[in-house]
Amino acid sequence: MTGSSSISITVTDIWRAWVAFRRGKKPSRIILRFESNLEENLLRLCHDLNSGQYEHQEYSHKIVNEKKRRDIYVASVRDRAVHRLLYDYLVPIIDPKLDYDVWSCRTGKGLHACLNRTQHLLKKHPSAWIWRADITKFFDSVPHDILTEVIERQIECQKTRKILDKIVSSYASQLDRQTDRQTDRQTDRQTDRQTAIGLPIGNLTSQILSNLYLNEFDSYVRHTLKPLAYIRYGDDFLVFCRTKTEAEQARVLGIEKLKQLGLRVNEAQDRTIRSWQGLHFLGHIVNKDEAIISRKTRNLMFRRVDLRSISSYSSLKLSKKTKEKLPWLIDLS
Repeated sequence: MTGSSSISITVTDIWRAWVAFRRGKKPSRIILRFESNLEENLLRLCHDLNSGQYEHQEYSHKIVNEKKRRDIYVASVRDRAVHRLLYDYLVPIIDPKLDYDVWSCRTGKGLHACLNRTQHLLKKHPSAWIWRADITKFFDSVPHDILTEVIERQIECQKTRKILDKIVSSYASQLDRQTDRQTDRQTDRQTDRQTAIGLPIGNLTSQILSNLYLNEFDSYVRHTLKPLAYIRYGDDFLVFCRTKTEAEQARVLGIEKLKQLGLRVNEAQDRTIRSWQGLHFLGHIVNKDEAIISRKTRNLMFRRVDLRSISSYSSLKLSKKTKEKLPWLIDLS
């Protein structure tokens, strides 16, 4: 299945996707319910996917408030097995198309590697001007019509495209139903592909689709703007330029390109600075010699750390003193 031009959806493929999805997850009530009749559930899922009868089920919704409010939509267990099947098929196809300096949601990359790469570029280009920015509410803003065009250009397998279309449109349909319930209105409104937007943050497929979608911007920066260097992690990015004028021009053109993709730059994070000054990037203060978490990120971490989150927080670039303080904070809670 991996890397082939057409996706394979046999019972064995779905079983492998299920095992990959299940690995490392605690036996929650909904997972145990699905497992109680696992063989029949997987056989039915295989039939639905191959016959074209597959329909994405509703999401469960939760709100996470850390640096900012995030609405997390979690797919059903059945659908998450499908997401895993598609993810494992798509990664070998899409990953080679991505820019080298895209560091999020890729094997062998990640936050630490991105920060190390940023330090290397700051050291390599000490007199550069940098356009530093991020995208406002990226996952909530992706237009489905443009995303569909990107998918059709980059993914040959017709069966994969049809399943992805159902996954992508399921989110807009969920928001429609949620809005109708909140306003206590009954409508027969159908989702309009031309106006539907958004990808659910909780979907595994959203990770690979976000990189595929932003590859349109990455390619524009790399091959049209042709900066000294470029680096992106999620929807945060840095564009290294030779002069202030070049950086300001890159900013104007880059914002226009993002606008064509239906995206907007976060005005609060939109900055043009000198390389030697260092910068705030990915919750860290980064210069050519070090990358340490910012005071805001550290204070937030101290307020929220618990037994479930300590491993994630410990993976950040923390000072020895801060790392030693984390277990002590848990003991007090």
